Amino acid sequence: MPADQVAAAEMLDAMLLLNEEQVATSIRTALDQIAEGPRHRKKRIALYAEREFAEAAIFPSVTVADKKGKLRRRAIGRGGPPAVKPTRGRARVGSEGLVAFLASQQKDAWPKLFLNHPGPDLMRGKTAPAGEVIILTDFIGSGSRVRTMLDKFWAVPSVRSWVSRKLLKFRVVAAAATPSGLTKVRIHRLRPEVISQWIAPVVDWTYSRSNYFTWCRLMDNYGPVSGRGAGRRGYGNQGALIAFSYRIPNNTPAILHQSEGTWRALYDGPIPPALNSLFGVRQMADIISGAASDNGIELPPSLTPEERQMVVVLSLLKGRWHRGSQIALAARSGIAVPDLMDALRKALAQALISQSGRLTDKGYAFLIAGGVPERKRPTVETNPEPYYPEALRVPKGSI
Repeated sequence: MPADQVAAAEMLDAMLLLNEEQVATSIRTALDQIAEGPRHRKKRIALYAEREFAEAAIFPSVTVADKKGKLRRRAIGRGGPPAVKPTRGRARVGSEGLVAFLASQQKDAWPKLFLNHPGPDLMRGKTAPAGEVIILTDFIGSGSRVRTMLDKFWAVPSVRSWVSRKLLKFRVVAAAATPSGLTKVRIHRLRPEVISQWIAPVVDWTYSRSNYFTWCRLMDNYGPVSGRGAGRRGYGNQGALIAFSYRIPNNTPAILHQSEGTWRALYDGPIPPALNSLFGVRQMADIISGAASDNGIELPPSLTPEERQMVVVLSLLKGRWHRGSQIALAARSGIAVPDLMDALRKALAQALISQSGRLTDKGYAFLIAGGVPERKRPTVETNPEPYYPEALRVPKGSI
């Protein structure tokens, strides 16, 4: 049907397309920023690539007697789990190969800070023990794989002891993630801090209101019923609209990632040469124009590129700023989280927003000058014939 073809084209246009270099740059940038921060203070950081593990725990443990003779379980080994290891007899290596390479690169760049897939004996280092574990991944879809890996850390008695004594913290660094995936990882019992440089659009009423029903009809009526362990709407019913130059995650609708019979996926494996140009870096001007159009914001042509970006960000900033607000902003604007945070820092420096993230009078004036109309305030009806007392009496009980 022509209408379905139009809807399919709009779905493809809404997809976040990331190439391998963008993924690598996102993860490297996040790790560099962590390395330059003061948080680690004489403690090292253990890096692990997110992947599937057949083992029940991330490290092996043995029973040993402590100083008081009490038997305890203790994790052992200088070497940690292999960075890349196909499971269940499969020969294929997924995105963990790229992520493992990035972990190795960052270890070489910051040799005194990062540990590359260390075992518990190295993490206990006497002079500089590991005070943090960072799990690296290209994409958090449903969050189940990262949560499973966190469970396998929690299954190690020594790790539980370090966490309970506040000697070890966890963090997850991803190139991209869905909003629900971020939430599910953050509420894990280890309470990891989660950083994602890009927020993937999803087929959800909150983020794709204008196309939600037509896209749901596409997913339910076309293509294979299931694929790669996922249903029509993708693994975990995510309906994620994202594709990497080296793969399409199974969190995307099956019509995008699964070939079956006469139906063909958008592509299988890495992108074909014909799609190379589509995975180039989108210009910020195009992102801002699209965000303005999608959110009904009119941008006068007289504005500079930086002013256009600021107008869009401030227009979408609603209510008081709180942790996690950047996720909703990134999802609505299509702007990467680092660029979004840069814009907010500039807005704060220019006194366009307050410390709590609210628009200041100067911020409202900036939007009005940029062509954004002031929000209409409700008219409160007043008494057309106001009453004025002609005589005053002393209140009872005042004498």
